[in-house]
Amino acid sequence: MWHHRRALVVALSATFVTGTAVASDAAQFDPQEIRAAMTKLVAALEAPDPTAWVYMYTEDAVLLEPESGPMEGREELLELARAMQPMSAVSLAASQIEGDGRLAFMRGQASWRNGRPPEAGTESKVHLAIVWRKEADGQWRVAHEALVPEATA
Repeated sequence: MWHHRRALVVALSATFVTGTAVASDAAQFDPQEIRAAMTKLVAALEAPDPTAWVYMYTEDAVLLEPESGPMEGREELLELARAMQPMSAVSLAASQIEGDGRLAFMRGQASWRNGRPPEAGTESKVHLAIVWRKEADGQWRVAHEALVPEATA
């Protein structure tokens, strides 16, 4: 009996050490799914409902923005959404997307205008990093996001 358990432990260890299990999940990852989720996020950020974008985030999402503490969870994000100016001309561009199974990482840039035309105000530009998580319903949602303002010359 002990030999069977030992053989199982050795086989499982070999699988994880050689990366067989990871390679299997990585082979199933399609970066186009993240690009589609990005498109949905942009549409939600520009939606007439100021809280629409919050539902593109996981229940336990964390948002890191300059000059504020971390915002954690959908309730805090809903409070933020209700206090924000509407957004227009939202752009989200990925310079890197990597994933494995149910998690993906995206790095890139975003920009938007505060307010809607014709009153659209200043443009904001940021570098960002997003960790996406594929939820039980099959949807990719933002689990962690960090924004860093683009340096102005």
